[in-house]
Amino acid sequence: MNDYYDNETFKKVAFTNDQISRSDFDFCIFENCDFSDMHIVNSEFLECEFIDCNLSNTRLKESSFKEVHFYSSKLLGIKFYEIDPFLLKINFTDCQVDYSSFYQLKMQNFQFVNCSVKEVDFTEANLQFSYFDDCDLLGSIFEASDLRNVNFKTARNFSIDLESNRVEKAIFSKDNVANLLEKYKIKIVS
Repeated sequence: MNDYYDNETFKKVAFTNDQISRSDFDFCIFENCDFSDMHIVNSEFLECEFIDCNLSNTRLKESSFKEVHFYSSKLLGIKFYEIDPFLLKINFTDCQVDYSSFYQLKMQNFQFVNCSVKEVDFTEANLQFSYFDDCDLLGSIFEASDLRNVNFKTARNFSIDLESNRVEKAIFSKDNVANLLEKYKIKIVS
C-alpha cells in the first residue's frame, strides 16, 4: 500500500502484505482486521478507530497515530517507542496491550480503560495526566517514569517505586496504595 484513504471503513481485511508504507489514513475505521506481524512504515493514522483488530507483533516504524482509538483489540509485543511521537494521542478500551513497550515515549493524557497491560515497559515514559481505569498492570515496569497526575484509582497489580518515579498528585485508592510499598516487603493488615 502506498496511498491516501479518507473516511473509509475496512472490515475483516487480513493485511497480508509484508508492509504498509507511506500511506495516510484519515478518519478511517478498521473492524476485525488482522495486521499481525506487519511492518507499518512511515504512515499516518489520523482520527482512526481500530475495533476488534489484531496488531500483535506489528512494527510501527516512524508512523504517526494522532487521535487514534483502539477498541477490543490485541496489541501484543508492540514497540510503541518506534512511532513518530509528534502529536501522538492514542486511547485503548478493552484491549490487550501486554508485552509492549512505551520506552521514553511522551504519552500525556492517554487512556487505558479495562485493559490488560501486563509486562509492559513504561521506563522513562512521560504519562502525565493519563488514566488507567480498571486495568491489570501485573509485571509492568515503571522506572524513571513521569507519573504526575496519573489516575491509578481503579488499577491493580502494579508496582511503582516512589523513589525512582515522579508521582506528585498521582491518584491511588486506599485499596491499591499498598502496591507502592511492595519493594519494602512489609505486611499491611487491617
